[in-house]
Amino acid sequence: MIRLGQRNVLRGVSLSLAPGERLAVVGPNGAGKTTLLRALAGLIRPRSGRVSLRGGRGPDEPASRAGLGFLGHRAPLYPHLSARENLAFAARLHGISDAAARIESALRTVGLARDANRLMRDYSRGMQQRLGLALALLPEPDVVLLDEPDASLDAAGVDDLPTMLDALAPRAAVLFSTHDERVARALGARIVRLQAGRLMDDPRAASAAHSSTIRLPPPPRPPGFARAVWAMIAKDARIEWRAREQVPTLLMFTLLAAVVFDMAFIAALGSEVAAVAVGVLWISVLLAATLAGTRLFATEYERGTLDGLLVAPVDPSGIYLAKFALLALETAFVGVAQLVFLSLLLNVSLFQASTIGAVLLASAAISAILALQSSLVVNARAREMLMPLLAIPPAVPVLLAGVGITLGALEVTPAGQQGAWFGLLAVVTVVFLTLGTVLYPQAARA
Repeated sequence: MIRLGQRNVLRGVSLSLAPGERLAVVGPNGAGKTTLLRALAGLIRPRSGRVSLRGGRGPDEPASRAGLGFLGHRAPLYPHLSARENLAFAARLHGISDAAARIESALRTVGLARDANRLMRDYSRGMQQRLGLALALLPEPDVVLLDEPDASLDAAGVDDLPTMLDALAPRAAVLFSTHDERVARALGARIVRLQAGRLMDDPRAASAAHSSTIRLPPPPRPPGFARAVWAMIAKDARIEWRAREQVPTLLMFTLLAAVVFDMAFIAALGSEVAAVAVGVLWISVLLAATLAGTRLFATEYERGTLDGLLVAPVDPSGIYLAKFALLALETAFVGVAQLVFLSLLLNVSLFQASTIGAVLLASAAISAILALQSSLVVNARAREMLMPLLAIPPAVPVLLAGVGITLGALEVTPAGQQGAWFGLLAVVTVVFLTLGTVLYPQAARA
């Protein structure tokens, strides 16, 4: 049973597929087809019952997801990466050894070889669907889940579907949803009908007897944890370099805030330039982290790429750590730039080893807090309002420590207190990083 909100979406659904079988789930909108596929992919936890792949392992285990291909309503594609780069990123997450050859084969099979170096944002909807199919079939999975694979494809694309499956996943058990029974027949699939969350047919009645004799190769070995995290960080850095969606905006906003605050308060406070500089610095760091953190997981969620990360054979805690690293780098960059800017603007010696260290460590602490919060409220409608409210209370110790270290560097307070403040920043960072790595895998799947 699967329950969404106050409604039971699926009830008493039982399916069994052998290698080489193709099964089409047909039903009207709202019948539960998408929910069924997402549950089988491990993106939704059943309230009762279980999903098992490859000898009884559940889809929440990275080893079982190594042999799983999934394509939902939205292909998990990054607009600022080319088709080849999208496939290369997926190949790294799946640990495909002959990645270059496999990518070229997939591009030729889905008819995108000539457009492989174009950015995905320039693709038509039909081309995106073809690339999504290549992405799902890239690791030569033994279980393939496709949510309306014929969506957005023209007649030629629908005709090519059997060829794509036969060429890229010839021995896979394929389960897909569709509104068109002609697509199911073209793919040589058995058909079951889903109505109001219940199967109207016995999916075991016409099971293909020959399929149980197919011997499957071992799935690709999942990449190591560190390699998967690095692949996600590198992907995010490349996208930011091309799109410039975060850092330039954050930098200009915080520098403008510095100018406004300086003009407003220096005239009123007279000689208290150091106090103004310290306050502006740490408010800027908090604002930069909060603004960037609000979109940290939301962008992946809205593009549908978060599903692609969760279905990949990587530990979900690695997703949290990669997002944390990106946010920490962006926040630290803004903080160090603000140190330089304020030092020049106010003629205050802020740019010191201790203040640089404080900005770097405080950026890590605030980013650990905000990355966890961003991951937990990614589905919330009011996340843009919730994030600042949630960020401020746990960030107060970080701000106090940052202010204390900076005042010590400027000799406003005794420099001997800096060690305790650095210790506080380290504790906050470790606590929230630990919470994030433990809690995110539990919260990632509904």
